[in-house]
Amino acid sequence: MPHPFPILNEQKQPHAWAIAPNASALKSLAQGIWSCAKQTNQRPLVVLSTAGPLMGVRAALEKYRPKDLPSHIAFLPQVMSFNDWLEAAPGAWKFPKKQTDLERWLSVYATLRKHKQLQAWFKAETEAGSWGLAQAIIAACDTLSNSIAPSLQQELLKLISNQAELVTQNTQSWIETLEPLLDRTIAQAYPALARKVVDQEAQVLLTFWRYITTPSDPAFRKQFAMATHLEAAKKTSEASAKPLNTRPLIWVETADPTPIDKQLIQGYLADYAQYARAVEVTMNWESVALWAEAFNPSTPEEQKLQSIQTNISNAHPEHWHLIAAKRFEELAWATAKTIEQQLINGKTNIALVAQDRLVARRARALLARLGPSLKIQDETGWKLSTTRAAAALNSWLELLRAPSEGPSAADLLEFLQNPFLDLGRCLNPNSTRDAESLKGLVAQLEDILIASQAKSGWETFHMAIEGSVAHGSAAPNPLLLELLQSIRGRLNRWRGVKINCALAHQYLMDDLIQMGMTQGLEKDSAGKQLLELLETFDFDVEHQQITMRLNEWLSLLKTVIEESSYEEKGVSAVATLSILPLSSTRFREFESIVMVGCDEQQLPAFSEPPLFFSDALNRLLGGSSIEAQFIQQARDLSQLLISFPSVDLLWQSKSKSGEPLRPSAWIQRLQIDLPNWQVQNASALFAPRSGTAAPSQMAIATLDADLPMPVSMSPSAYKALRDCPYRYYVRSLLGLRKLKGFEEGFDASLAGQTLHKILRNFYHAMKSEAQKTSSPINNDPELRRAWMQDQLTLISEQVFKRLIEGDARVLGVLRDWQKQIPSFIQWQLDREAQGWQFYDAEVKVGFDLPFKDVDGNERHIRIEGYADRFDVSIHDPKAASVIDYKNQSLTKVEWRSEVVLDDPQLLIYARASNESKKIPGRAVNAAEWVALKADVKKGGDEAGRSVVIEEMPELMQAFSDQITEDVQSLWSGKPLKAFAPDSVCQYCEARGICRKGMW
Repeated sequence: MPHPFPILNEQKQPHAWAIAPNASALKSLAQGIWSCAKQTNQRPLVVLSTAGPLMGVRAALEKYRPKDLPSHIAFLPQVMSFNDWLEAAPGAWKFPKKQTDLERWLSVYATLRKHKQLQAWFKAETEAGSWGLAQAIIAACDTLSNSIAPSLQQELLKLISNQAELVTQNTQSWIETLEPLLDRTIAQAYPALARKVVDQEAQVLLTFWRYITTPSDPAFRKQFAMATHLEAAKKTSEASAKPLNTRPLIWVETADPTPIDKQLIQGYLADYAQYARAVEVTMNWESVALWAEAFNPSTPEEQKLQSIQTNISNAHPEHWHLIAAKRFEELAWATAKTIEQQLINGKTNIALVAQDRLVARRARALLARLGPSLKIQDETGWKLSTTRAAAALNSWLELLRAPSEGPSAADLLEFLQNPFLDLGRCLNPNSTRDAESLKGLVAQLEDILIASQAKSGWETFHMAIEGSVAHGSAAPNPLLLELLQSIRGRLNRWRGVKINCALAHQYLMDDLIQMGMTQGLEKDSAGKQLLELLETFDFDVEHQQITMRLNEWLSLLKTVIEESSYEEKGVSAVATLSILPLSSTRFREFESIVMVGCDEQQLPAFSEPPLFFSDALNRLLGGSSIEAQFIQQARDLSQLLISFPSVDLLWQSKSKSGEPLRPSAWIQRLQIDLPNWQVQNASALFAPRSGTAAPSQMAIATLDADLPMPVSMSPSAYKALRDCPYRYYVRSLLGLRKLKGFEEGFDASLAGQTLHKILRNFYHAMKSEAQKTSSPINNDPELRRAWMQDQLTLISEQVFKRLIEGDARVLGVLRDWQKQIPSFIQWQLDREAQGWQFYDAEVKVGFDLPFKDVDGNERHIRIEGYADRFDVSIHDPKAASVIDYKNQSLTKVEWRSEVVLDDPQLLIYARASNESKKIPGRAVNAAEWVALKADVKKGGDEAGRSVVIEEMPELMQAFSDQITEDVQSLWSGKPLKAFAPDSVCQYCEARGICRKGMW
């Protein structure tokens, strides 16, 4: 039976009223508040212990407003949350200045800097962990301050009339009051064997509490506010002719308070009742409890069992559904499907109780497909750090952390690709440039850096941009270098500067403005909140001058962003889905409830005691204990099942390791009392689909008539055509490329390009030296060997120097190459002994290949590429040779020689040189590959390094016939089949398209 609202008499003590937290709880509460208004003929002040039910209580008061009320109480009673009521305290402007959480963290930091003993205790803390430690210390100090609040309540009432005395004289008295209390609780909580450890822990905490506790702390500001409210009630009562004529106070306990808070509130209500009527509204859990844990501990066991049976029989378990899913993704889909079905059934106000937050977030992403017709409100504390605005800011902070040599390419590209960056402002804002010149700028930079595997360092990035032209690519946008210089200049401003909070905040805001990010963030909902958060770093003078290392300040900034919640914009929609924790369902109205995470591991869920506190010590200090959390969740789940017309309980029946998971023990116990309560498999929510398997066939491409045919072909493109026509079709005709990233270590292709550049510079230097008539290398073989080895070593170090400055890991590649130098010099001397002389390197050569298309028309296609090196014979004035370097072992090069016609790179260069007369008066009639990774024996210069192509004339003729036939076949539009061997398919970019392995 519901308890009626009490008759308010003239007693000078608070009235107690308990309501059942069931479906009619809001109605009962609203009617009780109106009853209070009519009995007292006053407009009551209603204070809720939490803010969650605020709007629901106001709506219920409006809905159940009695008729024929006197005009002076016809307005809604004033309904406030406890925190809002404290902030509205009369004379609050006289209180000590309220400190933000951020300023309190800095106070802990400054305290650590001032006191050597504390520094010694926490010297091993990392930058990231130090701010978390500061939070824990503040939370622990607040717990201690709260623990003595009731004992200070009467003292504060006596001192409230003397503000100066209150502010200046009480901090030390609080400390003196706390020390014996803490000693007493420690002695009760810990065994004597552990006393030494506990004493040190207590000493650390008390030392911090002594140094950082001020009258502006929340625990004491709360006392000031409550005292001034009470003083105002006293003055109003004294001014009134009739006793207890002050407006009544109704305290609504929407959640079970901690013991210390309960003691504080009950003491306050008892004092308030001396001047006005006070009503304490609590929850009558016995009327909804479904488990023994939800009852008052003093309730007899027989009464508990009887009440449970009565509550179950009065409920509607036919509307409770149990759904189990085997995997995480299946559970998320089942959650989304359940909510979707509720919407189809006409429900417009649904709650998703996120006992498992990961599943709830995934379900939210799936429900986003429903579009703007469904409004999703996340009340579980969606972190601001998860928004794209925070990610954009974090990309700049990561650049600030980079070493002076330069950031990683991944960090640089992540910053440049953030949607809030204005490239035009990031470059020189005073210069005039059109938007067209900025299009594709970042994409081009990414292509260049990935192609060259330039992983980190400003010098490496510059070399990659400068070297992109040398390999036949289109000239890069000249703005690329200007962009790098602009970013580097902004980062250099932070280098070598002694940072304090004011300077760091100023620099950061200047950066965001100059790079155009501020303007973009202001147009974004999360971006606006982020900018407002950054403004909180504009501290008072005391905190502005606190100096710290840059990494410490950045860690502080990231911690603040991580602790901040993102508030979504409200929009109108056909239906609303509220994602909320279990505790937030009290005094709320929903048409249906979907709860995820109802397995034995997540229901109930507990939060660990604060740092420095065990559960026993926390309990003795009057804080929240694990036992209290357990009881509160049992009560919350009971009222959820009793209060709402439709409840779906979902859980994952298998853990990540594959172990079976059962539903929560509370659910299992209900199943015993409800034998017909069956668990539904999540797979039943999805309509079965049927289909006939169709085995994949070999991929065959038929050229579209509108597809343009190639008018030029590189040696690598022709090799792709020989390897697999389908691969050539995908890469060269369709232009599809695998999205590449930055690989671990130093990329082999970049190493090869670097060695090619070294050898080109070396041979040109040797050719210039040989033209000097006085040079000793022309006459003395030993001097020639020494000069060549010194020059090649010097040039190698010069070329690698810039790479090493950007990425120190490249040093290993240089060392490997330096081991090859003596053997390579010996090979060069042996080749000169055979009569070959260096002619030129990195030469672009090509020829026009005539052929007939399918209609018999004469056509030409350009075949061209870059030859690594040409040599000429000193014995035969008409002979020349072409060489191609391979940054591979000799074994792999020998494999190439076995399939020359399928890899005819040297044959192409030979024919191109001969037809274009690249070497006047000479014909290339010899070719060979040179391995740059020869098997060098320890201490020896001898190593096999080159592989010569034999029978050049025959191979040249066969190659000419082959390439003509292949090009004619391509232009004729014949099907391009995927028939390559496994050795080619293993690293083929088109394998995901041709689906080899499926047929």
